[in-house]
Amino acid sequence: MLDSYQLQLFLAVVEMGSYTAAARRLHLTQPAVSRQIRQLQQQLGVRLFRRVGRNMRPTHAGERLVETARLILALSQRAEEEMAGLRGEVMGVLRIGGSGTIAWQVLAQLLPAFRSEYPGVGFQLIPCPVVDVEGLLREGQLDMLISELDVVGRQLRSDLLLHMEALLAVPRDEHWGRRKRVPLGKLIDLDLILPAQRTAVRHFLEEKLANKEVFLPSSLRTMEVQDVAAAVPLVAAGLGVALLPHPLLRANSPEVHALILWPGFSWPMYFVHRANPRGRAEEVFGQFVREHGPELLEPIFGPKSS
Repeated sequence: MLDSYQLQLFLAVVEMGSYTAAARRLHLTQPAVSRQIRQLQQQLGVRLFRRVGRNMRPTHAGERLVETARLILALSQRAEEEMAGLRGEVMGVLRIGGSGTIAWQVLAQLLPAFRSEYPGVGFQLIPCPVVDVEGLLREGQLDMLISELDVVGRQLRSDLLLHMEALLAVPRDEHWGRRKRVPLGKLIDLDLILPAQRTAVRHFLEEKLANKEVFLPSSLRTMEVQDVAAAVPLVAAGLGVALLPHPLLRANSPEVHALILWPGFSWPMYFVHRANPRGRAEEVFGQFVREHGPELLEPIFGPKSS
């Protein structure tokens, strides 16, 4: 009989691309993951992975196992949730993707109150900066997402959680010290520190600026980071300037100076989820976010509408 724990490790390696990355995500050691995968392969009598450069890719047999493994784990979780429901409890594990630091700050405000009410629900918080997440939600690799993008899909819904003011983070030096605002059109003349290409935050910024007829310079004039929070120490070191939401700047105010953009624009965060929840835990968390999100987020991020 297949072991659900081994199947979870197998899928983690498939999704992360290596034993090391899967171990890090699951807070295990790399040898522990390798040992479990080896035992699974011995039980099934087939190789599940092949090495491609530094990455592990599923073999044909591994690819065939992926969907079956996801189905087995989904049915196992559903059975646990249904039995918990008969006891009047809500149980399950929700996989929530986040586009970066702001997403984790949002969840940090939401989860304590939710977990106090539903202690049987666990969470896997998964960095997911990419733009194309519809497939991840459809296939069950994610249950929901906190992101700057208003994701549109036939079976998806996006709820606006909050609006934040976008500001320009600049070094605390004589050149910038006396300024309070900067014209948006001047961005193209500055050394920008931007989110990496093909991330949700980069896509959001490019779309927002293009609507105001401001187009970002070529990569030769920019420095890129995977998470916008990583731009703060780079700005403080005088390596450039960065577009950031105001809560992130407020938290790092001693290190950098914040300038108002003119004309300004807002930095939204959305709660993206399936239109039809696949379990009771997913359903109650969605209801909780919609009902209590504004009151929990406003003290830190300000009112929902700018």
